[in-house]
Amino acid sequence: MKLMIDGIWKGDVAQASAVDMINAGAFRHRVTPDGSSDYAAAPDRYHLFVSYACPFSHRVITTRALKRLEHIVGMSVLHPQWDTSDGWVFAATNWSTPDGSGCGFLRLHEAFSASRRDYTGKVTVPVIWDRLSRRIVNNESGEIVQMLNGAFDEFCPSGVIDLYPTVLRPQIDGLGAEIEANLAKAVYRVAGAVDQEQYDLATANLFGFLDDLEVRLRDGRRFLFGGQVTTADILVFATLVRFDAVYNPLFRATRKRLVDYPLTSRLVFRIYSLPGVADTVRLDHILMHYYDGDWAVAARRGIVPDPPTIDFRVDRFGA
Repeated sequence: MKLMIDGIWKGDVAQASAVDMINAGAFRHRVTPDGSSDYAAAPDRYHLFVSYACPFSHRVITTRALKRLEHIVGMSVLHPQWDTSDGWVFAATNWSTPDGSGCGFLRLHEAFSASRRDYTGKVTVPVIWDRLSRRIVNNESGEIVQMLNGAFDEFCPSGVIDLYPTVLRPQIDGLGAEIEANLAKAVYRVAGAVDQEQYDLATANLFGFLDDLEVRLRDGRRFLFGGQVTTADILVFATLVRFDAVYNPLFRATRKRLVDYPLTSRLVFRIYSLPGVADTVRLDHILMHYYDGDWAVAARRGIVPDPPTIDFRVDRFGA
């Protein structure tokens, strides 16, 4: 597992579970409109370190696009592959961008040690960086999404939507917690199962949630809470846009594909079709990250993948 101990980068720590590697961030400060948090919202003050490959980063990239913050909050893209010795890097290739924060970082862990000299923990994306204090503000994706949605509204173009409306916040938070536990992290529990019992439990949990999501959309709603996209939709989108390319074949989430859920597939398509969102989906980065990197799941003897739900007795093709 790649992490830092007392501010020193370590690339040879014993591997943790897949879910442990994606726990919430260690930096939990907030950017606020009035600066009451010591981090006042302002154009060009904050910068994002992200990966197109990572679904948790993708939440932040999508929010930035929907809020039209491209000229307010900068963004640097890390190489989709974890370097075998350095972790997330700003490689000099077409697959990434240089560090645009003004600090000249070559590796993401340099930003973590610059922010906290004795930092111990995982080095994760996404990160929101403060150019003024030259330190990380936050590296928890859900909190960064909320900041991007509300803290910079004074500087957003007119007519930009509110992805986290006050009247819906309790419901969004409730569903968001379910999405986090039963979808976003559930796919990694399927991948990380060490025996048949763990695999069967993780698979039942994941597809139980997806079945419930399909039922939720039967009333004709366009998005999860009606006619307007919210942060809950973004959380679902960031995982499901990867499902048929990665989680179904590689993580052995084989019971169904996204395309086997017609209403949920349409939800993903609607979100993809929103202005700016299609450009955030980089399947080339996603495939390189998962299939040619640490997430590639080695076959585990003794675990039989869940059979796909295909009824060959039903003539769906008019043959």
